[in-house]
Amino acid sequence: MNFWLMLPELVVIATAFAAGGADLLVADRSRRALAAIALGGIAAAFTAALAAPLGGALFGGRFIVDGAARWFKLLFLLAGFLTVVLSKDLLEGRARVRVRGIGFPGEYYTLLLFTLAGMMCLISATDIVTLYVSLELATLPLFVLAAWRRDDARSGEAGLKYVIVGALASAFILYGLGILYGLAGSTALAAIGRAVAPSPAFWLAAALVLAGVGFKLTIVPFHMWAADVYEGAPTPVTAYLSVASKATGLAFLFQLFFRMLLPHLEAWTPLLAILAATTMTLGNVVAIVQSNIKRFMAFSAISQAGYLIMGFMAPGTDGVAAMIFYLLVYIVTNLAVFACIIWYSNETGRERIEEYRGLARTNPLMALAMMVALFSLAGIPPLSGFVGKFFLFSIASAAGCHWLVAVAAVNTTISLYYYLRIVRQMYIEPAEEDAAPLPSGRALAAVIGALAVAVVLLGIVPWFYAQAHAHAALWTAAALR
Repeated sequence: MNFWLMLPELVVIATAFAAGGADLLVADRSRRALAAIALGGIAAAFTAALAAPLGGALFGGRFIVDGAARWFKLLFLLAGFLTVVLSKDLLEGRARVRVRGIGFPGEYYTLLLFTLAGMMCLISATDIVTLYVSLELATLPLFVLAAWRRDDARSGEAGLKYVIVGALASAFILYGLGILYGLAGSTALAAIGRAVAPSPAFWLAAALVLAGVGFKLTIVPFHMWAADVYEGAPTPVTAYLSVASKATGLAFLFQLFFRMLLPHLEAWTPLLAILAATTMTLGNVVAIVQSNIKRFMAFSAISQAGYLIMGFMAPGTDGVAAMIFYLLVYIVTNLAVFACIIWYSNETGRERIEEYRGLARTNPLMALAMMVALFSLAGIPPLSGFVGKFFLFSIASAAGCHWLVAVAAVNTTISLYYYLRIVRQMYIEPAEEDAAPLPSGRALAAVIGALAVAVVLLGIVPWFYAQAHAHAALWTAAALR
């Protein structure tokens, strides 16, 4: 067997054990090296994912690497790398406002890397058993990370709510996959897609799986956990949740609809369109009245999920490419916003939107980076968010869902209003009279600057979408044989 195909996952798992083992051996003052171990391992896995051959299979075809799987893995690794960088100051106690209970970097990085390994295995799985185990590996450590601040009641509440909702979602998914296995007599995704025919049992199974994935992806009406968990979890964990849960849910939906139910995808288009419309509408409307910045970003993330699932309106190359490209844009843009939130929280301990007033005067560069990222989330041209939404809107229009495009356009206008609330606080509202300039560490400032530049470049340089489209074309040609 060609284990080179699984080298990225093996590197991530080995790095997780290395970070956990090193934590037992080094002194407290030497634990800063743990972040270097985690970053080095993720960088090595990223290189291995780029070099892995396409079209190979392991374990009798239960694990494959194709163009779509490679893109998803690269995006997962990018999100993990950035999260480690954003977590360093808070884990190592270098924040000006010390948050109790955020230590234990060895365990933190180990759990983070295990979730990353699960996400990477999930997108390569072509068997429902492997798929479910990978999903649980990607999800279970997130329950612990959400409750990481042991001395904070809100963090414990966030972890408890996440566990309860996650267990319910897993039960839905497992029950639905069990019914599909009973109907098809096989655990292979492609075999299930060929064997099953529309029937009450089939629609029940697919609905159960979709509901379970809806919890992961925060699709309305399965979104109720997001705001409380986002607010209670440590801010770096919230940042990772905002992209990791989205990426995991999107990858699972990709497996469900494009690898298993591709022959039946057209019948799902009306339901997916309704879910997309209700998700983006509720997320945008409720975000208007939020005062806590993390709850605000939770409803922003819910609305972005509505845009993301528009990529499933078309089963061919364009739909896959638009979805992958928008996921890349979302990861870069959302982490840019959260990087600024983490920095501001570390320096001031504040999380309310009105407490960002005058930030353009106390740190103009941070305010500029946050404004660029917020405008991208709102879809302002020529930023990457606008380009990503344009591709998704085109997919929905080509599928005949013109009403959905109209709803999405209205929601984009609504989102501009509430994103501008933060920009108004930073640039128009006066700072406090005794407000001193807020410093920023070089490493964190460099990451935020790089993310802000990437937000702009992804919108004006077409190379990234062209690459996603080329890999999607390879996947489509293989899937439709």
